[in-house]
Amino acid sequence: MLRRQLLRMGRAAAWAAEAGRVRFFALFAATLVVTVALAGFVLAVASFDGRTERSVDRWAQIARPASGEEAGLLWLPTIARSEDRQYDVVYVEPLTADAPLPPGVSHWPEPGEVLVSPALKNSDVGADEFGRVVGTIDPRGLEAPGEYFAYVRPTADLLSSKEMIKVSGFHSGLQRMPPLGEHLYTLGFTEFLWLYATLIGLPAVLFVVIAARVGAAARDRRTAVLATLGASSGARRWFTVGEAALPVAFGGILAMASIAPVLAVDVPLPVVDFVLYAPDARTVTAQLAMAALGTPVAVVAAVVLLQPAYKPGGSTRPALRRRRGEWMLWLFPVALFGTVRGGDFLPLELRLSALAAGSIVTLALLPGVVGAVVAAAGPAMARAGAARGRAGLLIAGRRLAAGPRPVTRLVAALVIAIGLAGQGQIMVSLFTEMTQRADSMASRLGTSALKVTATTPTSPARVRSFQRELGTGMRVLPLWTRPDKGRIDIVADCADLKSLKIPCKATPVDIRAAENGGLNRAIEMENASGTRVFARTGHAEKVISETGRPSFLVMADDGRQLSISAARKAANAELAMANTVHVFGMNGIGGGGAPLIAERWLELLSLSGISVIAVVAGIGAMSQFIRAGGEMSPVSVISGNRKVYYTVSAWSVLAPALVAVLAAVVVSWSITTPLPASDENRLETLATVGAAGFVCAAVMALWGARTAAAAAAAWRPSGG
Repeated sequence: MLRRQLLRMGRAAAWAAEAGRVRFFALFAATLVVTVALAGFVLAVASFDGRTERSVDRWAQIARPASGEEAGLLWLPTIARSEDRQYDVVYVEPLTADAPLPPGVSHWPEPGEVLVSPALKNSDVGADEFGRVVGTIDPRGLEAPGEYFAYVRPTADLLSSKEMIKVSGFHSGLQRMPPLGEHLYTLGFTEFLWLYATLIGLPAVLFVVIAARVGAAARDRRTAVLATLGASSGARRWFTVGEAALPVAFGGILAMASIAPVLAVDVPLPVVDFVLYAPDARTVTAQLAMAALGTPVAVVAAVVLLQPAYKPGGSTRPALRRRRGEWMLWLFPVALFGTVRGGDFLPLELRLSALAAGSIVTLALLPGVVGAVVAAAGPAMARAGAARGRAGLLIAGRRLAAGPRPVTRLVAALVIAIGLAGQGQIMVSLFTEMTQRADSMASRLGTSALKVTATTPTSPARVRSFQRELGTGMRVLPLWTRPDKGRIDIVADCADLKSLKIPCKATPVDIRAAENGGLNRAIEMENASGTRVFARTGHAEKVISETGRPSFLVMADDGRQLSISAARKAANAELAMANTVHVFGMNGIGGGGAPLIAERWLELLSLSGISVIAVVAGIGAMSQFIRAGGEMSPVSVISGNRKVYYTVSAWSVLAPALVAVLAAVVVSWSITTPLPASDENRLETLATVGAAGFVCAAVMALWGARTAAAAAAAWRPSGG
């Protein structure tokens, strides 16, 4: 009966308390965010596990004749490139009528036909480059519904059985991800885990801490009153539970409603072009239920635990706590040094994890350090205000001297937001530098000179058919690649060489420049990479026959830009069973792949984390402003001076925020030094983030002054 009464009293007090409505929303939103964040982690683990299982299930089991296994299928995995990604194309040739089928495939295609994943079929890549598309692969045979994947059965004249692998079935029993599938071109589990913990987990935990301490001063005084009236520690805890139960329950209910759809349907994620597979989510239904039900309980427990213990005989007045938070001052430099230099003493495979963990700890400690430093300056500010007759400086100094916790709560979101934004953008820039370099290179080279490589043997007759398939006015010149000598020879007859304005000689001529603009730029790029390009007369048939995987230079007589897709389609139809096509001079660079996919994941996680931080900053700042307005109302009303709010806000909000921004930028610069990003790039990123932080600090200060003034306008003296 008493507990029920305490719960009702707590619920009633929560709404009427100082910043009660702000705290209600804060606890509601924090519960929602942390529940969804935890569910997202559970779903990520389930997705990685499901992708691993499906990838292993479709990996071929190599036939072992010595053990009596008979091959039922020829199988060859290759890599294809599109404008924004790499993906896998598997060539198959059934040897028997009952040839084994991988998951997701009901029958093998006929020669010249292709089975593709739904995402590849619906994309702009052009799945028909490999043959006639006759069906799709069921998601059970894909790592994820959005994966690009294809099974191709070559025509009889292009089939190169000697290059293919004899397999007896599928599901090889590997204990790790095989070297085939979407996982090769995106973030790995460890990298994703640390990014998620840093960009999502840390903001979610910070949200709970800030929400639990909104309006803390008034509740701490009420706790002291309850203790003075004889309430036990248990009664005070039940009172606190009553305060937090309703908003936390609402947040948990909304979180469950937002999580439920992933159990029923595949959910596409924005930005990253990834689809969360519903069957993966259903495998962790129990864990999701535990997260949805357990997280609100954990949030209530955190609210209770973050309520300071009442000390009998202690004063409820704000007082300087010199030793409060000193452990942060000692631990912070250790964490910073360990983050910056600790990787030097660790193996390469552990450095990323150590950097991520150190960044989390360092950013989590920094607000406390800023709070302690600013609080230590409070007495000096108060003395200066008293000596000069500056009421705003005096009041701000006294408020800051009361302890570091209010300042810590005020700047925590700002500091962590700058740290996360800075780190996120710097990591994104590492990938964008790669893709931008490739895009810039491709733009400069153009597509007038293409390099086509047959990954299986071909013949002179097929080369002629390939040239005819390309159309009139096209030249296909064999390339004799000598990687051991760092050179490439263009082998052609005199007519072809003269058309390129290249001397016609039997001995190799080092080509420093060519009349054809596209070829000239490609040669410059090859020279820059350390590969010299030569040209000589010779028999193309001999080069093709002596090279297991011949390469060709493809150009038009008029030097026009060529279609890579059309060249790839012609090569797959006439040249060889499997081919790669890219701009000559690019050396296979580009084609999207892991850098671009990782960049998109970083953008999504950074945007989500910073959005949470923005809400946290607004809630924390609003509660501080309401408190300041309530405490200063008598002074301003009696004196009739409302300008004091702007002075106090400048010293107690703007100044600490500016210190926090500067500290966050400096620390972010330090903890990102181990990343292989240029100083110029890091400076530009952190300067932009820091400028945004300064603007945010100014807005917070102005908002604080106006909020405090509005609270003072509503204040009236009472006899209580």
